[in-house]
Amino acid sequence: MANERGKRIYRKTTEEERARHAKVREQIADELPDIRRRAKERLALLKREGTPLRQVLAALRAERERQGLSLADMQERTGIDRAALSRLENNEDANPTLTTLERYAEAVGRQMVVLLSEPAA
Repeated sequence: MANERGKRIYRKTTEEERARHAKVREQIADELPDIRRRAKERLALLKREGTPLRQVLAALRAERERQGLSLADMQERTGIDRAALSRLENNEDANPTLTTLERYAEAVGRQMVVLLSEPAA
């Protein structure tokens, strides 16, 4: 019984459904160039300025380096493995938890504050 599959039911679409589907496809085709343009602009901006997360990680790394702390020092202070700290600082796709960021910030004598705001126009 576990391997039984339900029967597929096929039905023909009505003329009204076909017309509605065609209209939706046209709308998508009309909007797609603008969506692609906005996505390219956003990607260019992120490459230029970095994501907010990259900016936070860069600021934390700069503070660590300003204080003359090595990754080994940070490992002792945070309990996070040196290799993981290195990946956090250098990996463009790093996706740390807030807890990890808080531990890092505390280790360099900083406090992390999360601010939610309206996106820039």
